[in-house]
Amino acid sequence: MKRWIRWAAWLYPAEWRTRYGAEFDVFLNDAPLRWHDLADVIRGAAIMQMTSWMTYWKMALLAGIAGALLAGGIAFAIPDQYVCTSTLAIEKTSATAPPRLAGEFQKIATGLLNRQNLIALIQDPELDLYKKERRGLPVERVAEDVFRNHVRVLAYNMSAGPDIQTFRIVFSYPDPHKAQEVVARLTQQAMQQLMRSPGGTALRVLEPAIPPDRPVSPYRPVYAPLGAIASFETFVQPILSRRLRVVARKDSR
Repeated sequence: MKRWIRWAAWLYPAEWRTRYGAEFDVFLNDAPLRWHDLADVIRGAAIMQMTSWMTYWKMALLAGIAGALLAGGIAFAIPDQYVCTSTLAIEKTSATAPPRLAGEFQKIATGLLNRQNLIALIQDPELDLYKKERRGLPVERVAEDVFRNHVRVLAYNMSAGPDIQTFRIVFSYPDPHKAQEVVARLTQQAMQQLMRSPGGTALRVLEPAIPPDRPVSPYRPVYAPLGAIASFETFVQPILSRRLRVVARKDSR
């Protein structure tokens, strides 16, 4: 944070940096800093610099560059997310099968996503999921608030008729191999659950879990232009609007 604010301080006029630069460095070393402090520094620099119409355009450019750099830094601080998927089908194998396979699917989904099963996966030594989050939260909260937001068991139709129910197991994680391993284990658990249910149905794996080769998010190229636009709207546009109102009032006189 201090590095970003020091860079932003170069947006101030040279006279200001010469007079107050040393005091500003002392302040940075002693004060607790937050993201809004960076915004305040950039806004203050914009106000001091905007003394002419040409300076407005210069500051708009500088604010856009600063916003793009900031957004780019944030984008690269966000971990990649890899999504792994497996596709399965519950099929009737005899007349004794349940009349509606959707009920069998719901039992499987509930069993896979219950809290104890998620906790067991998190704490499995071979997986060791969400280590960073577990340093600040109990494992029960990690299972409910983090893991559950990244794993899905989704039913969908493939026009296969009433004797088959297809569904997918989807999981996203920063490590592609762990994403694949979690989906593979959930797939195995689904097969074991159906084996314990009444006869007449079978579970078939249509698409096994394969390690993803590229992340699906974040899409970093879009961060820089969005950061530039947001920076202009936040720091430059309000000051420019205020300047235009002042000029309009002078002209009306």
